[in-house]
Amino acid sequence: MKKHALVCNLLFKLDNGKSRRYMVDMLKYLQFREDRNQPAPQVSRNRWVDRGLGRHYKAITKSLTEMAKDHTNRDEVLLRMMVVSPHPNLMKHLPASRRRRVLHQLTESMMENFFTSQNLSVPEYSYVIHDPQTDDDNQRLHSHVIFPATTPDMDGRRHYDIRRKQMPQFHKERDRTITQVLSRYLGTERVVEIDNDLLTDAEKEAREKAKTIPNDINDLNQWFDMS
Repeated sequence: MKKHALVCNLLFKLDNGKSRRYMVDMLKYLQFREDRNQPAPQVSRNRWVDRGLGRHYKAITKSLTEMAKDHTNRDEVLLRMMVVSPHPNLMKHLPASRRRRVLHQLTESMMENFFTSQNLSVPEYSYVIHDPQTDDDNQRLHSHVIFPATTPDMDGRRHYDIRRKQMPQFHKERDRTITQVLSRYLGTERVVEIDNDLLTDAEKEAREKAKTIPNDINDLNQWFDMS
């Protein structure tokens, strides 16, 4: 599918004392808020989907802090985050009752597909889904995935890179993932039709892409550098 069908922003934070303090605030923010203007539902204490990193901001903080100390962490990165945000016009083609399930699959498949393509084991990660209300009534479902800068290996842990060299493969897996997951629900032919209907004008595409970036990304940019 077209590159703006699924936005996957990668961010990271280097390890230092200030970063560790901000990390706690950020994880609490992700757990207890939908965006800067909306608190999360009362179920916020159980919002994290745990894939080995933790199911609460305190457990995630502890895991990341310990992993950052590993000698294989050559870049001294405290944590990485990926924001997975499917285009709202795509999600509208799915029944409302299935959209969260699809986002779960997009999130987990993106992690699996990318790291497998790099011949790496998938690192421990946790993610949370946000569903903020918007003024234009367009649902902006997206997920925040938190993971360390090293990955499990037979001999302990292993360093990996997500730099310019890896980005073409990352983008390839992003496009493959959205096509793969949506095809399960809508069928291959329907996905092709929907893809063809997505905006192609460069100016409109840029504007629509900007709309798909969750509001809370602006809040998190003060803590993160783009990878």
